[in-house]
Amino acid sequence: MYSNMKIVILILLLFTGGSVIKAQRHYKRISALEGSYGTNIFGKADNMANISFSKYIDRTSYWKAGLNYFEKSFDYSVNTEATQPLGIMPVMQNQQREETARNWFVNGSYNRTIASNLKSIYWNIGIGCFLGTEYTRHPSKEYQFIVGPEIGTEIELFILPKLAFTIGIKEMWSPLSVKNWNTVWNAGLKILLYK
Repeated sequence: MYSNMKIVILILLLFTGGSVIKAQRHYKRISALEGSYGTNIFGKADNMANISFSKYIDRTSYWKAGLNYFEKSFDYSVNTEATQPLGIMPVMQNQQREETARNWFVNGSYNRTIASNLKSIYWNIGIGCFLGTEYTRHPSKEYQFIVGPEIGTEIELFILPKLAFTIGIKEMWSPLSVKNWNTVWNAGLKILLYK
């Protein structure tokens, strides 16, 4: 029984491991398409979605540009009139309310591989910037221009020759936004575009 199990495991490793070892990754001029989803780490778990295109410069570096959607929960105060009996002046009360800002932005980054097993696992760091718009409604509709730098790290785990599972964490700073600092995590899939 034990020897049969060893043979089955060996056959599986030969079929799956062989394709992973021979796969071409992180070579010059290879492009990739990536989609990911994540949330804010601190505060509310606000949604973040991304679709991006990357192009490898060489085996250890690549450019990435993407289109993003990000929600940010924040609190704001509103003055309301409290009802009073007749003849008494109304009292203004300050109430805290919660709102969600919706951001649409494009970003670009330069990424570099800092560790790898050269087969299926790549650990990258990146630095970049973003710009876009932020929509809030407190109490009236308002659009705000946002811009800022970002820094992050991600791990690529190739599960097929052209397909990788990615997980990352990123810090974004936007001085023009309702929340200046945002730390987000994301997970997604990367498809290498070559024949």
